[in-house]
Amino acid sequence: MKMNITVILTTLIIQSCSLFEKDERLLTEHTTSNGQKIEIYYVGLGATTNDVIQVRKSGLKKPVWISDKYNCLKASDLINDISLRLVLTDTGFNNYTNKADTLLVDVR
Repeated sequence: MKMNITVILTTLIIQSCSLFEKDERLLTEHTTSNGQKIEIYYVGLGATTNDVIQVRKSGLKKPVWISDKYNCLKASDLINDISLRLVLTDTGFNNYTNKADTLLVDVR
């Protein structure tokens, strides 16, 4: 009986983990002078991992930059086709917004 309960609980836990869908949203995109798109995404991976902000170049599989420290994009702009200025913050608990940080990401 104890073994059956353990198997049932394990099965329920594994199935519930698959219920968390990947939440991926394009926040904004910038286009370089040669037509290359630089895309900024919010990716939520469920209850067991942190939300992340990703910077991607269109056509590439691997992101250019990833951060799990932030979950909210306040502003962004492309500087001379080589740097992306990001103003990011973390909303934390109960929608409390922490101080915004400004970062430069090399997108060459």
